[in-house]
Amino acid sequence: MLKKLLATLMLTGFMGVAVMMAHDPSQHKGTPTKGEVVSIAGERIELKTDKGVKTIALNDKTTFERGKAKASLSDFKKGDRVAIMGTTLASGEIVAREVLLDTGAAAPGKKRAQAHPH
Repeated sequence: MLKKLLATLMLTGFMGVAVMMAHDPSQHKGTPTKGEVVSIAGERIELKTDKGVKTIALNDKTTFERGKAKASLSDFKKGDRVAIMGTTLASGEIVAREVLLDTGAAAPGKKRAQAHPH
């Protein structure tokens, strides 16, 4: 009985770590499209990337995350740095599967908050 409980707790712990790591864009299948949100209107996000402005299409299957928490489109705003996981169409438009807030980077021209030294 004790062995079963210990095995269950260990398995649960490993699964928890895997779920937390899944929020890092580098842990997702494929290469994310990263950039700064220029505008959000209806079912579209305009994203400024290193390769120019990209149109991101959203649908009812698109998921949103801010850090490790689930979010919704209304939680995102102009200037946010995001990573988009999705499918690029022949037109160049990207259909988003996931929109992840890039919590590790500041928008261009903005400094990241630094810890108060003690």
